Amino acid sequence: MKNLKLLIIVLMLTVSNDGFSQKSTTIESPKLFLVKFHADWCRNCRAMGPVFEDLKNKMDGSNVLFVKLDFTNNQTKHQANMLGDGLGIGAVLKANQRRTGFVLVIDAKTKKVLQKLTKDDDVYMMESKIRALL
Repeated sequence: MKNLKLLIIVLMLTVSNDGFSQKSTTIESPKLFLVKFHADWCRNCRAMGPVFEDLKNKMDGSNVLFVKLDFTNNQTKHQANMLGDGLGIGAVLKANQRRTGFVLVIDAKTKKVLQKLTKDDDVYMMESKIRALL
């Protein structure tokens, strides 16, 4: 699953007067991953929680995949590492081990970190930075 391809064809059945007809809708692959490095015990993580949720709502419909990697305990760390490997960003996780309380903007194709967002950035600043990268 190293090469994440999120081109999904969704078949929707719609009822018409003639019976059932099929439509296909294409969902585009993400251009960016927004990865929140989180732990429940982290003060900055707790402060960024509502901002991250607001940002998800503001960016609804954009080609951005929002991911929360939870490093609170051994189980959640294991899950976070598996998800990171699945997205092809295992190297980014290793480079940021033992750190939480920030969001990385990662190019979905190259897996390179483009921007680091922190609690010092408000939701409008974050949105502006992300939209500039799209």
